[in-house]
Amino acid sequence: MVSKRFLVTVATVIIIGIVAIAAIFLSKGYVFSTSEKRLLGTGIITVTSTPDGASVYIDGHLTTATNATLSQLSPKTYEIKLVKEGFITWEKKIEVKEGLVSEVKATLFPALPTIYPLTFNGAINPILSPDSQKLAFAVPMVSDARTRQKGGIWVWTMNSQPLSLNRSAEPHQIVVSSTELDFSKASFKWSPDSKQLLITLQQNGASGDANSRNFLVNFDAQTSLGDLKDITPLVANTVKTWEEDKAVKDTARLALISNLKIRQIASDSASLIWSPDESKIITGGIKQQVTPTKLAITQAPVALLKGYKVYDLLTNKDYDLPEAKAYFWLPDSRHVILVLEDKISICEYDGSNTSVIFAGKFTNSDVFPWSDSSRLVVLTSFNTPTASIPNLFGINLK
Repeated sequence: MVSKRFLVTVATVIIIGIVAIAAIFLSKGYVFSTSEKRLLGTGIITVTSTPDGASVYIDGHLTTATNATLSQLSPKTYEIKLVKEGFITWEKKIEVKEGLVSEVKATLFPALPTIYPLTFNGAINPILSPDSQKLAFAVPMVSDARTRQKGGIWVWTMNSQPLSLNRSAEPHQIVVSSTELDFSKASFKWSPDSKQLLITLQQNGASGDANSRNFLVNFDAQTSLGDLKDITPLVANTVKTWEEDKAVKDTARLALISNLKIRQIASDSASLIWSPDESKIITGGIKQQVTPTKLAITQAPVALLKGYKVYDLLTNKDYDLPEAKAYFWLPDSRHVILVLEDKISICEYDGSNTSVIFAGKFTNSDVFPWSDSSRLVVLTSFNTPTASIPNLFGINLK
């Protein structure tokens, strides 16, 4: 016959085992449902924001502030809203799954961004280098002898350090204009390695390759007019070599897309824009038999672009983008700049949380992100006697 002491021992061991198992499940986020009389799995949401300290609303209820971890959430889709005074409200639906952590990483943009001038003597034909680190533009010649020498070509190194702390962040002149060579009337093209700038100057207002003069200069040193060399006889081969180098790089990048369906979509797309970290692409349109420059989305199409998507190459998911005249990536690879006729907006790469950053007049699609995503640069002017010439202006995003 089994002794009473043995039965008590067995029962105690069983109870301890049940309690231990329950403790393990509870530590993993499971909760006991009194209605269903069982343990139910839960999930976790971590909420961070830049800047932090934003109020976190879950399904309309103020719950906490960023940065925070919300645990023991029943598996379902929640409405998350982040609110911070002075910033545009952020909202998104977040799905919570049993035993998993859902991350929310939100960037809050200012409700009233600061706009300030970066140039004062005019800026013409700004063009961003392929590495997105250098912005070249022309400054017009003026009759005032004190500022006449400012006419020419300038390059701004878009350094991530604060302008006030870094002198190298200021633009420097690489070529000075003259009466014979007025570079404010020139067009520019960067080399694929972002080290050289091709300057094409039409003679006497005429158009066509036969009526142009072409010069190649280095961005990191000023070139005197006497040292400028006309490379017009070599320009065709130079541009061809650049385009071949770019084609080789583009082919290599396409080959790294593991999903064959997405790779084919990217190959057939008329406009293909890689995110800076090359983890995502923007695609749209059907490739036509035209020159590569005519495929560039930055050429400011006259109509809104429709049907453009972002493909996340890490998750193999795709997202529809809002209609726009042109699209650009922020350097953080998590946001897309949307350029419309009279405003500039930024949305997340999945097309959500569109925030209007600038509304008003600006030139063409001349919108350039700073290398650390802290600001945008736009070409615009104001309807006043002293500010009617287009200049580059900064728009703070942080």
